[in-house]
Amino acid sequence: MWSGERFITKHVYPPEQPARKSKVWLVAALVALAWILTMALSLFAQTTQKTGAEFLNIPVGARPVGMGGAYTALANDISSLHWNPAGLALMNQPEIGAMYSQWLLDSQYNFLGFGYPAKTGTFAGSISVLSQGESEARGQNRERTGSIKAQDQSLALGYGRRIGSIQAGLNTKLIQSEIAGYRANTFAFDLGLMVFARSHSPISLGLALQNVGPGIRFIEQRDPLPLSLSGGLSYRLPVGIALALDVKQQLISHKTNINIGTEYQALPVLSLRGGYIAALGQQIPLAGNGGLDGISGGVGFRLMGAQIDYAFKPFGLLGDTHRVSLGARF
Repeated sequence: MWSGERFITKHVYPPEQPARKSKVWLVAALVALAWILTMALSLFAQTTQKTGAEFLNIPVGARPVGMGGAYTALANDISSLHWNPAGLALMNQPEIGAMYSQWLLDSQYNFLGFGYPAKTGTFAGSISVLSQGESEARGQNRERTGSIKAQDQSLALGYGRRIGSIQAGLNTKLIQSEIAGYRANTFAFDLGLMVFARSHSPISLGLALQNVGPGIRFIEQRDPLPLSLSGGLSYRLPVGIALALDVKQQLISHKTNINIGTEYQALPVLSLRGGYIAALGQQIPLAGNGGLDGISGGVGFRLMGAQIDYAFKPFGLLGDTHRVSLGARF
């Protein structure tokens, strides 16, 4: 959500570390990555399943959405709680952020978060709510029997810290889904890593394993959570341009997305963004409009110490989605 000043001159990078210590942490990071990838590969052997709590896949923040969701290696604000908790370690000021999203089929998806960097790391919390309003309930003979209300929400607590030349983060989520008076509760974890190629480097790498949990159960049916593994690469040019690439694999439903995004800081108070999401494999396009459902765009303004971002993403026959984010650091 927060674009900040120009990437090269103002971005906070990890301080210089002794070569030996950096190598030790690099080896530790590689071991962690290998372990996560081993878990992912073992899951690929399982049969494709339907997942529950799908609202966890709805993107948070107008800035990342405007960049096509390519944010795993760029996350550095309160929306890191959704994209990569390791990005919390890059916050150097307390931040509050909120998002309003006009989602599909007249539903709304809203987010409110707060992060506080301390000497021991950055602590953050957020709440996300998907409200689908009320719809008519009908009986076997199509008679009206009342109304049905559906709502999903997630309460997240996160922590990010620099460990040598590596940023690492952990996120814990309490999840609740409600429909027609029935409720289901569960929990999940997110893990994230972020590494810069070297100190003050414009190149960063990110990795996030999200929605690790026991699944969610409605009445007698238990569905797995939408477990996903995302890898990202970003490059910041000295002219105020950021380029980003993400590859996201849904480990249960076996869907793969490639996210490409860019951001151009045209003025100190103005940022322009664009992105594209390519869905691979046997996925059915949501829009059916020749692939245009993959595009996204946005703009950001910095006014009176606050950051205001807007993003637009079309979904063809399902309608268009709009997001507005507001953030402030103090």
